[in-house]
Amino acid sequence: MSKVFKTLAVVICANTMCLNYSMAQDGKEPLSGKPPAGTKASVTDFDYQIKYQRAFEAIIWSMPMTAGYGYRRGAVEGAGYKDNDIIYMSGGATPLMKTATSNSTTPYIAAFVDLRKSPVILEIPPASAEGSIYGQVTDAWQVTIADIGPSGEDGGKGGKYLFTAPGYDKPIPGGYFHIVSTSNRLFFAFRSIVAPGKTEKDAIAYVKKLRVYDLDQASNPPEQKYIDILKTRIPALPYYDERAFKDIYDVINAEPVREQDKVMMGMLKTLGIEKSKPYNPDEETLKAMRQGAIDAYYYMEHWFDHMPKDKYYWPDRHYASLLMTDENKTFTWVYDDYIDLRGCLGNRRQGLS
Repeated sequence: MSKVFKTLAVVICANTMCLNYSMAQDGKEPLSGKPPAGTKASVTDFDYQIKYQRAFEAIIWSMPMTAGYGYRRGAVEGAGYKDNDIIYMSGGATPLMKTATSNSTTPYIAAFVDLRKSPVILEIPPASAEGSIYGQVTDAWQVTIADIGPSGEDGGKGGKYLFTAPGYDKPIPGGYFHIVSTSNRLFFAFRSIVAPGKTEKDAIAYVKKLRVYDLDQASNPPEQKYIDILKTRIPALPYYDERAFKDIYDVINAEPVREQDKVMMGMLKTLGIEKSKPYNPDEETLKAMRQGAIDAYYYMEHWFDHMPKDKYYWPDRHYASLLMTDENKTFTWVYDDYIDLRGCLGNRRQGLS
């Protein structure tokens, strides 16, 4: 297009906008295209407002994954944990265990693996008069991908589970319960059950029959490292300030993007959170992150203090299930035509202390 035609197009466009604007100034409320007469924006710093809003939503959206990741981060910081180690408690949890929903009567067991390095093998002993292991393996969003023990694939007979990363396309050897993971990092959350006539000490000894190692170590598994964290302070709860966003950044850089999260991934770019890009938010962004995280915490706390009455077990008591399923009796809250963002707060409560 020549310069003459470009100039003419701009003039025509400008004149048209002026004409439309003047036609609207007839003393009547506009039918469309403009806010009501006499109104003004409630904020002046729109860049900050957008960052704050997206920070607030990101905290709520990310709660299942940051709650799980927080456990791993806490174990690394508090106990020097490394992937494929097994952490356990030689007794019921104490206040040193800074995680939600733990009780003081169960010997907890946990492990974290990263399938980007290699498929991972989990060896489970058979349930017997000596004890049994119950639990589940969850993905990065704390969605269960496998149950283990008497209620799991092995049916209490024990065996070896093989976990492979999303998109793994190499041959799968026989002799395993093969589980295709939906994420690269996994969280093993188990409990050692005290058998009849046995003691908690016996249940702890039973823990040390578990093994976790990479597939390429199958012919000669390394010595298993067990870490007793009973007397170790483990800061495993999510952050509710600007530090939460570094956790979000760490997780999304380790995981494939789910289809339902693409809009949020675009929103996170406003906060400088992108896959394979450096994480270096400026002061204004950190301020918005901090306030958004704080407000999101109090919003979730308020929601659970005033949750829908149909969530209660008894009408005269404030008691509800920790894990509330969706209408399909799953924990995805994904339907054919929408994702139930509010409903999935039922699972996000685990991040609140």
